Amino acid sequence: MNGKNVLVIGRGVAGLTTALKLVNAGHKVTIWSKEADDQFPRTSYNAYAMWVPVAIGADPRIERWNNETFTELEKRAADPDTGVVMRQVFILKTAHSEPWFAGKFAGFRHPKAGEISDQYPDAHVLDKAPVVDPTVYLPWLQKQVQAAGGTIEQHDVTTLAGCPSKYSVIVNCSGLEARTLAGDKGVFPSRLQVVTIKPNGFDKVVFDDEGPNKRACIVAHRDYIKLGAVFDERIETLETEEKHTLDILERCRRMVPGFKADRDDVISVTRALRPEREGWLICVEQTALDDGRTVIQNYGHDGMGFCTLDGIGNEIVGYLS
Repeated sequence: MNGKNVLVIGRGVAGLTTALKLVNAGHKVTIWSKEADDQFPRTSYNAYAMWVPVAIGADPRIERWNNETFTELEKRAADPDTGVVMRQVFILKTAHSEPWFAGKFAGFRHPKAGEISDQYPDAHVLDKAPVVDPTVYLPWLQKQVQAAGGTIEQHDVTTLAGCPSKYSVIVNCSGLEARTLAGDKGVFPSRLQVVTIKPNGFDKVVFDDEGPNKRACIVAHRDYIKLGAVFDERIETLETEEKHTLDILERCRRMVPGFKADRDDVISVTRALRPEREGWLICVEQTALDDGRTVIQNYGHDGMGFCTLDGIGNEIVGYLS
């Protein structure tokens, strides 16, 4: 295979994962990021970043990407430098049900007596699923890209056509900026408020997307615990609100009785904008500029980024084979 000169736009988890796949496949890779060298995009850096089974019937590739990503993250969990660990994940349910992945994911089960709050009749439990600490994982990915020969530069990008002609392939991992760069009006933000608290011995992931405390999420990492929820769509201001902080703490305490989450435990509070897309379908497709150069779109991951991006990276390597 003849290596191509590839420009990846974006230094979040999508851009870094894609760049690493491409540079390891023998391509010359440059990442352009609007963030400075010591910064990472806010959305990726503050993501919940736990793996859960994902499948969308309208795009059967998503289940394959999800499975391939599990395999990669499970391998990385053996290296403490990656920030990936295998933890129990409890997806709380308002009624007993069998998920679509029952029989497909070996680590699935229903909860044992006393494992979940009496508020919930059931949960889909993943006994060993990858949980990623973005504050460790993103710097690790970046080091891997650079060690393999990739370069990272700080640039703003206003048009894909305006990217230098020396790049024969442009991979657009720009998140919300795809509204402009790809002309995709179906991309929109969901605004999260993320509360980070001190570690307290809790070592699981628990979330409620449909029940009495929705949407609440507890994600345990080594040095902190991340709490949060999605509050609103299509609002792009990033100011935090104390009332939401207190509400997140309260809902997480209710969701897991005995869980310690007081205002004095809070380390930080931040807002982030999750890039969603109408129909909840990730855009991964190959197109071309007027001058014939290849463009590969990779955006609109919603909350599926950390669940699918290794598989997506494999797909993009295949486009250039």
